[in-house]
Amino acid sequence: MKHRTLSAVKKDIRKDYAKRVIFNAEELPGSGHMLQEVTIPPHTRQRAHYHETQTEIFFVLEGESEIHIDDEQFRAGPGDAFVCSPGEVHFLHNRSAAPFRLLVMKIDRPADHEDSVWMEEKGGSGQ
Repeated sequence: MKHRTLSAVKKDIRKDYAKRVIFNAEELPGSGHMLQEVTIPPHTRQRAHYHETQTEIFFVLEGESEIHIDDEQFRAGPGDAFVCSPGEVHFLHNRSAAPFRLLVMKIDRPADHEDSVWMEEKGGSGQ
């Protein structure tokens, strides 16, 4: 068994989101898996992107946001879950005044290179 408190995990703040890797690939059975907490700040649109080989499973913890996957748009709130398959272009848009927090389980993430393909450079507040 492994145990980790979220407060013990360092936050990595990026351009349009922040993440905390709860368990990395070396700590999970099999290969290429990761569990992380992701936060989209208020009034922030994440950049559109896709993954070449990894699947992502989203589980919403707190807040409300739009989740865009290919040509579909979903309103997401606590308890909602989504599966985003390789090649599906996706992004989150938090139009609210509160942070949007979710768990992201990455499956089949390559160990030797970054698998995210960013479709746009823009992102962040007000978009």
